[in-house]
Amino acid sequence: QESLKRITVPDGFHVTLFAGEPDIRRPIAFDFDDRGRLWVVENYSHPEWRKDRAPDRIVILEDADHDGQFDRRKVFWDKGRYLTGIAVGHGGVWLANTPELSFIPDRNRDDVPDTDPRVLLKGFGMQDAQSLANHLTWGPDGWLYGLNGSTTTCRIRGIEFQQGCWRYHPLTDRFELFCEG
Repeated sequence: QESLKRITVPDGFHVTLFAGEPDIRRPIAFDFDDRGRLWVVENYSHPEWRKDRAPDRIVILEDADHDGQFDRRKVFWDKGRYLTGIAVGHGGVWLANTPELSFIPDRNRDDVPDTDPRVLLKGFGMQDAQSLANHLTWGPDGWLYGLNGSTTTCRIRGIEFQQGCWRYHPLTDRFELFCEG
């Protein structure tokens, strides 16, 4: 609430707090689903992944009474290794689960994973914690787009790159380097 007092917005606008600590901790990425719910990646592994740290997790926050604050909180999955991106769609959850792109199906939309994650792509670089695969977002063309920083080297399906925007097609399993540099 203290932070809200310091935010300046144009006339006619206001800022409210939807969620904060201790209800959500160490958020690194989020996405909204088609029901208006917020899916948040809580990243406990950054800046250095180690086996002895708490696993990263995905939390769903819902504003059931539409008052601008969440009413329901549910942990969707709590076994992440190094989660740095999330996108919801095509029957499940897509994760930058470094060094992989993974998919957790939830076809019946009950907010319980149908299976363990499926690894779709391997080879995202882990040399620098500030340059990992991140920022998953759906393009208007139906592809899932992601970014990678400049100080890690990715080797995915025979394509090597640094500092690039890549994309993955969920229906055809196609991977492309969209742009580099």
